Amino acid sequence: MPFLPLDDRLDLLLRALADRTRRALLDRLRDAPGLTLTELLFGFEQSRQALSKHLSLLEDAELVVPVWRGREKHHYLNPAPLQALPTRWVTSTAREHDAALGAMRTALTTAQLATPDGRAVRGTLLAVPASPRQRAVPAASRGDPIAMLLAAPPSSLLQGQPVMQPDALAAACRYLAETAAAVQRLLEAMDAAEGRLQPADGSFSLVEHLWHLADIETLGWTARFQRILDETRPHLPGVDGDRLALEKHYQARPWRAAARRFIAQRRRSLKTLQQFDAEVLRRPVIFAGARTRAGGVLAACVAHDLDHRPAMAQRWSELATSR
Repeated sequence: MPFLPLDDRLDLLLRALADRTRRALLDRLRDAPGLTLTELLFGFEQSRQALSKHLSLLEDAELVVPVWRGREKHHYLNPAPLQALPTRWVTSTAREHDAALGAMRTALTTAQLATPDGRAVRGTLLAVPASPRQRAVPAASRGDPIAMLLAAPPSSLLQGQPVMQPDALAAACRYLAETAAAVQRLLEAMDAAEGRLQPADGSFSLVEHLWHLADIETLGWTARFQRILDETRPHLPGVDGDRLALEKHYQARPWRAAARRFIAQRRRSLKTLQQFDAEVLRRPVIFAGARTRAGGVLAACVAHDLDHRPAMAQRWSELATSR
């Protein structure tokens, strides 16, 4: 880990390797990179809870890297920490090392980080070189300034792993601020009666996206970031956004006040994030029942925006074209 002395990192590594169950989990990921938790734990006699604790220790030692794809978390063997061991202790070949590291890097570079709200992004603190993530910009969005702003990808510093460095923190804040700026522009450009066209696949209309962002910012991110500052080891609950959408009937409600509320709450979140530093980002957190760090919660917030902004760009482009 970047912020731990070498001996402390070695202690974590040796502790992780000291148990045969954890070694068996690493063997499985070596042979089949990218397994989900259910796939990874299949066939073990221990309980899911016990095996999840083993997996957490492997992640703490950076031997396993989780990558979100939509609502599923996939796991990859990371052989890089084994470089800290004397060469005579490393049993894998250079070919196996390169294959596993390549699979992990590819996953981190290409994964769609559409994390469901309330799910923790618990990743490695290892800095993995990766090219900037690009999402396809809908053809109808090209040339439209609002759609282009919504569809713009986050910085290459934000690849789904916890935000642990000051430059990544600054990049995350810029991306989150851009979301508020895009909503402000929608507020100025869209009529109060517009934005309710429901896609054929049943996904959110533009109005539903705006209401969802407002509620999740109010009930989730703003409060979470403040608690991270105020508490030593906060336990942050998840928010069921899908249930809120059904119970609050977003599609039938006026949306302009919700858009204004999102902008105001996002500004509060960003003001709180201005007080974050490397020490705060490393702070341990329990997020929706899972262990992570404050930087993992921030990564989940970025992923949540990334889940909504391209779809909002598409909905706005369709509306603008139909006028």
